[in-house]
Amino acid sequence: MFGVHFMSIRKTRENILIPRSVDIKLSPIEVAQSLRHLPGFLFFDTVNRSDECSFKDTLSIIGAMPDQVFRGHIVDHNNQLRDYYDEVGNFRQHVDCGFPIGGLFGHIGFNGKYKFGDYSKLLVYLHERNEWIDIGGLSNFISSHPTNATTINSLKFCGGMGEEAFCLMVEKAKEYIASGDIYQVNLSQRFEAEWPENKDPFDFFKALRECSPAPYSVFHEFAGETIISSSPECFLSMSGPGISTRPIKGTRPRFNDPGDDERSAAELITSPKEISELIMITDLERNDLGKVCEFGTVRVSELLKLEKYAQVFHLVSTIEGRLKPTIDHLSALISCFPGGSISGAPKSRALQIIDELETLPRDIYTGAIGYLGVNGESQFSIGIRTAYLRSGKLFLHAGAGIVADSDPQLEYQETLQKASGFFQAAMSF
Repeated sequence: MFGVHFMSIRKTRENILIPRSVDIKLSPIEVAQSLRHLPGFLFFDTVNRSDECSFKDTLSIIGAMPDQVFRGHIVDHNNQLRDYYDEVGNFRQHVDCGFPIGGLFGHIGFNGKYKFGDYSKLLVYLHERNEWIDIGGLSNFISSHPTNATTINSLKFCGGMGEEAFCLMVEKAKEYIASGDIYQVNLSQRFEAEWPENKDPFDFFKALRECSPAPYSVFHEFAGETIISSSPECFLSMSGPGISTRPIKGTRPRFNDPGDDERSAAELITSPKEISELIMITDLERNDLGKVCEFGTVRVSELLKLEKYAQVFHLVSTIEGRLKPTIDHLSALISCFPGGSISGAPKSRALQIIDELETLPRDIYTGAIGYLGVNGESQFSIGIRTAYLRSGKLFLHAGAGIVADSDPQLEYQETLQKASGFFQAAMSF
């Protein structure tokens, strides 16, 4: 049960939203399926419960029917997002409950263009407590007639640059590194698949959720496109004045054979290249947080931590700080965007080189996907292991971090490893 401190958490447009416990005898995926037909449907889901993955929250968030949709660019002078956030700020107070009580859900693309919906109807499932929380009455829309899954006989990703073209791009990046322009840069390629007519992309998301579970799984369908994400990486997690980021660098494949799997992990944690790459990005992210945090509060709480996922191993660091009193969550998000792990170091020059070398726009890939909660709880993942469905095509990008001693062929193979969960999902449903 919730105490009095939850009263009047959000008051905008004469609304007061109060979270309440509800008795729902369905799993998160079953509830999501029953609400999937509603406009603006979203499902933000924690599904990787591995002890080796130390992400903040074990919760699932389902939303629908946004009150407003905001589109624009984060540097626009007439920024609707900022106007809305400031308006809500007149009533906002931090309530450390671990989940958003309504707010802005959406994404910022790599190019800075954003789409957010103002969601006042949410269902939140707290895994540790086995408890459903209803915000705004969304539980009233749960259907007693589950939707039948559609069957897709073929979904084939094609495209990509091919190994030769990708390796040439890596060699060019290494020339920039050798000349001192940059120390590291993330380069990617794009795949695409024709989407079969009259098939539900939520079924693809469910297949991906089974074969490639991740801490930041997202299905969001609104404003003319569908986002399907299985991201392992936290860009920013903010609770009141507290802020943290968890950059990922270094990748090795998983194996069914325990011995091969152990050797792959050992190779990653002893690789001078991967270690130096993550240390570089950790320092970059420490600098980014330093711009928005109070002096002396930024610290690296985890360095070079090995984490296990369904298809790959990763190395991860955690950097934490305390926001300045003049910096709110939206300001911190815009200041730190885009993440250093998917751009490079120095960030500004790496972004220029990405724009020069990559032949196709990244769009949502390597942007930020998440929410700004009206109660001071906000979280964004990095838009990796992320596909987007638009105009009958499903687009998927995969990249690798390039440093001075990168092997172009190995970097190309790394992009395929990172996309393997989507390739597997395409064949398994």
